[in-house]
Amino acid sequence: MNQIKEVIDVKKASCREMYIPDLMEIFNSQRMIYWSWGVDHTKDLVDNVKRPKMFRMKVSGHHHKGYVYIFLNGMDLFDVYLTTTDEIIKDRTDEMGLYFDQLVEWIDERVERIPEYTR
Repeated sequence: MNQIKEVIDVKKASCREMYIPDLMEIFNSQRMIYWSWGVDHTKDLVDNVKRPKMFRMKVSGHHHKGYVYIFLNGMDLFDVYLTTTDEIIKDRTDEMGLYFDQLVEWIDERVERIPEYTR
């Protein structure tokens, strides 16, 4: 697993193929939160591949401005990395990963959410 303060190595982090429409369905289930991140420039690891091994989006949130990388690990859990635009890792999930219902909240806590927001 890549470590904080390293440049992200997508080959080292990637494990399983992802089905991007399923990932987007997770984000669409909490669309307003997703939009609050200022998402721009989404990218699969390899363009025009139906099942890439990574999804990257550029965000411009209150706490984090840079990239969010999402990988599917061997346990079918998500590994998430927050990096600068120079791809230096600032934060990441722990070794276990995130379940699908934890993904949006974990990213939102680190990208945008402030205490004054209510759900």
